Amino acid sequence: MPRYLSLANQTAASPELASAVREIVAKDIDTEFVLLVPATPMEDLLDWQDGDSETIAKRTAQAAKDHLAGVGAKVARTEVGDASPVKAIENELEQHQEKYDGIIISTLPLQRSRWVALDQPRRIERRFKVPVRHVVGHSVTMTREDLINGLNEDLNLELEAILRSVYHAAAGRGMLGHELRELLKKELPSELDHATFLADKIVALGGEVRIRPAMPAEFGAARELLQQNIAAERKVIGNYAKRIDQAAEFGDKGLAIRLENMLASETDHLEQLERLGR
Repeated sequence: MPRYLSLANQTAASPELASAVREIVAKDIDTEFVLLVPATPMEDLLDWQDGDSETIAKRTAQAAKDHLAGVGAKVARTEVGDASPVKAIENELEQHQEKYDGIIISTLPLQRSRWVALDQPRRIERRFKVPVRHVVGHSVTMTREDLINGLNEDLNLELEAILRSVYHAAAGRGMLGHELRELLKKELPSELDHATFLADKIVALGGEVRIRPAMPAEFGAARELLQQNIAAERKVIGNYAKRIDQAAEFGDKGLAIRLENMLASETDHLEQLERLGR
């Protein structure tokens, strides 16, 4: 029966790899696959994960096996290999002495993939004299880019809050204006902390920080300033709620937890503003 070696790590559960495997199975339903996951160093992963490189690779291999089984593929076994794709395949062939009809190599897109930058697909084909199919997991980075775009939106809302707070704190008049001023001043350090975290996280994800905050509107009476802050705070809270879901779907549990804490802080601030308006 046909047998293929599938080499992948960060794109092992991608729709693109599943599609390539499904095409092969459609030609021969008895085709078997061996999933080889190199133990990529943690510092080379797109996102931080719990555990060492081998533990992460084992977890990835199991998730990928379940995913491929879901599209009808027979995964004979999974293996965790050397961090080097060439070395991982070399060890696999030496240890198991199996003949493969082809090798599927799944990578991140060019701008994100160390394997592609090192020309690993072509090197592997030349080295092992086995047909290689190179699959690019675009969907992995697309999801990541969506998250980065959302975090940039959140960052600019926090920067807008800082500008608005400074402006409104100085512009507020009367007793209500004074109380609003004290409340806004108290929240400034928290907003700056949120903005700093978001900017650092964007860079950590490999994105670019885009600073484009909207300028605060011209001020009016103190009650009008208060309503502007309440409306803006509700928008921030709505955005963070969406971003938490997005971070969870992306698999960044640390980010989801941090965003939940930020959401709680923003909710407290909203309730203080609303009490001030009653």
